[in-house]
Amino acid sequence: MGSPLTPVIADLVMRKLEVRTLSLIRFPLLFYYRFVDDILLAAPVSSVSSILDIFNSQHPRLQFIMEVGGNRLNFLDVTMIRDNELIEFNWIEFNHKPTFLGRYLNFLSQHPVSHKIGTIAGLVDRIVLLSNSKFYLDNLCFIIKVLLENNYPLNFIFDNINNCLKKIIMARNRKSVNDNRVEVVQPSWFTVPFVRGITEKFSRLNSERMRVSFYSINKLREFIRVDKDPLPRDKKSNVVYKTSCKSCDASYVGQTCRRELSQESRSIRTTSDATLLLVMS
Repeated sequence: MGSPLTPVIADLVMRKLEVRTLSLIRFPLLFYYRFVDDILLAAPVSSVSSILDIFNSQHPRLQFIMEVGGNRLNFLDVTMIRDNELIEFNWIEFNHKPTFLGRYLNFLSQHPVSHKIGTIAGLVDRIVLLSNSKFYLDNLCFIIKVLLENNYPLNFIFDNINNCLKKIIMARNRKSVNDNRVEVVQPSWFTVPFVRGITEKFSRLNSERMRVSFYSINKLREFIRVDKDPLPRDKKSNVVYKTSCKSCDASYVGQTCRRELSQESRSIRTTSDATLLLVMS
């Protein structure tokens, strides 16, 4: 999944596969939703195994696993809960995935305050947008606990949660009252690296037409790399090399696909006392 093109190709492959698969299912599905390769559908219990077999028969390298939900089923970032004839949603991280460690942007880290406010805003948005109102209180208590574990001051947490909730309520009221859409001028963004005590001064440039944003200098890829160890120069393959004679001005230029350049030049060394110099790899 390292290439930006990979999700597009994956979606195109899955789209072709699902069109072909759904045409083979001989009964209507109550609902069917897909996000890339995650599929959620409703079908009779007696037909579940046959549907899985149809999906897995399309391509030998595209094999699916299935999770059958009773009154509860996880899909992406939400938990679907069936309550009689209703389906309710709850934010899944409140139910703790096995891989969830509760790690968010630490308040003591070298990041601007706007990033830390954005962390709280993102959590509040998840609660409001992905959960039924009956779960709001439990989810809010959960994110307060998690933020405290990440060294956020309690007053900072409460102030920003209140501000986020006010913005959400005001946005909903504004949407219901204003039927006529007013064209909003989108500001230009000026992005600078964040250095504590220095770049905060750029915030005075904020206006209706321009906003200042910050990015962190230290990136995770600077500390965690997956690159392979570099090969020695004489161990590389598909190279052009040059050997020079020690007793005269003669030289030899060759190309080899072999990985061991020393083997390629062994015969030259025994006859002309040559030295191997790698000139291009």
